[in-house]
Amino acid sequence: MKTKSTRTLTSAEFDILSRMLREIQTEMRELKDGVHKRIDSAVRNVKDAFQGFGILDPEEDMWTEKQVCERYNVDRKTMYTHRKSGRITGYKTGTGRNCKTYYRKADVMELFSTVNK
Repeated sequence: MKTKSTRTLTSAEFDILSRMLREIQTEMRELKDGVHKRIDSAVRNVKDAFQGFGILDPEEDMWTEKQVCERYNVDRKTMYTHRKSGRITGYKTGTGRNCKTYYRKADVMELFSTVNK
């Protein structure tokens, strides 16, 4: 059975390898930073586009059933029918008479864009 002999690096070789590793590390950091900047820019562009269409409005992410009915001139029973058929998801808060149903703004817009076609 042969044993492998290990060779010891000279200090000059070690310095060269260390420098090369530092250069690679620096390049990797720069690449990572560049990718992060591009992703951040793309996210901002998408958010701006959605806000331009009125989909992402930080102050109005959810609408009450009453708001939906008033804006789209529909009855609460119509919203109930859409909810029960699975065309839209409603989120309820409270119980009994204090119960309110909320809808995501984007879901409402999508529902009525397909219902009216």
